[in-house]
Amino acid sequence: MTTEELNEKVADEKGESSAPPEVDSPYRNLLFPLVVVPAMIVVIFVAVATGWGALTGEEATVDENLHRILNGGSNERTQAAYALVAQLAENNRARIGGDELPWTVSLQLGPKLADALDGLSEDEVQLQYVLSSALLHLDDPAGLEGLRKILALGEEADPEGKLKFHALVSLGIRGDPETFEDVSAFLESEDEGLRSLAAGYLRFFPKEQAVPALKGSLGDLDLAVRLNAAISLSWFEDPSGVTLLRDGARRDIYEAEKARNSLNYARAEVVRENRVRALEGLGRLARGEDLDLLKELAAGDADLEVREAAMRALNSEN
Repeated sequence: MTTEELNEKVADEKGESSAPPEVDSPYRNLLFPLVVVPAMIVVIFVAVATGWGALTGEEATVDENLHRILNGGSNERTQAAYALVAQLAENNRARIGGDELPWTVSLQLGPKLADALDGLSEDEVQLQYVLSSALLHLDDPAGLEGLRKILALGEEADPEGKLKFHALVSLGIRGDPETFEDVSAFLESEDEGLRSLAAGYLRFFPKEQAVPALKGSLGDLDLAVRLNAAISLSWFEDPSGVTLLRDGARRDIYEAEKARNSLNYARAEVVRENRVRALEGLGRLARGEDLDLLKELAAGDADLEVREAAMRALNSEN
């Protein structure tokens, strides 16, 4: 079957009805062995900010949110801090897109937030994370130091590693060479979720830093870590993890993991997402040796999204 015929076959099945995909928790990596799709989790902040606006009946400005952070009660301060981070993230997106900034930010915002961060008590770790994230958006060194403290939190202060998860995302998405050691250190974490996350985000760092560390993770005991390392390597056009990508594009490896532990890869959407990401990695590598596998999956896999991903990977090789 030719590439054109495969394209037509996939297009013909577009009319198939299916339920919308389930929206996963931002902490899903800590609960399920997933391949992480590196992306900013600003949606969390936006959702919180939207909820805050609905409660107050208004959309606060940056200065108003700052005032609440400095002077409000405990809950009000945290909500305002989340809303402020959402505003700074919106500014960053506008700046990257060359658009007008939606929020006015004064020169005093950074110093005031740094003072607020410095004045927090030891048990205000959630607010410490949010203020540090805000300062990181402002490129203030206090933000980096604050997030480094979050990464060092113990289980009692950060149950289930939720704040470490978000701090790792905040640093990983930027790919700043200065923070490479902070992120790559989690490749040695006892928590396979945090190892997986670190492997997924190393693709944003310079190649000379990331590739040697990622190659070391190809032998990790956890499948998600190995797959994330292989996927990240594909972004650098490094084929070291291609065997993992080929295995990850099929179902068998997930069935084997599930047979060992019924909780592993029990959800169809998790398996589908992993397979799609593995196929995208194969597409980036564009190796002639993978054409037969891609054609096989594009023509006959039972999952439409997987067939489409295989088709896109085939098109990238042409």
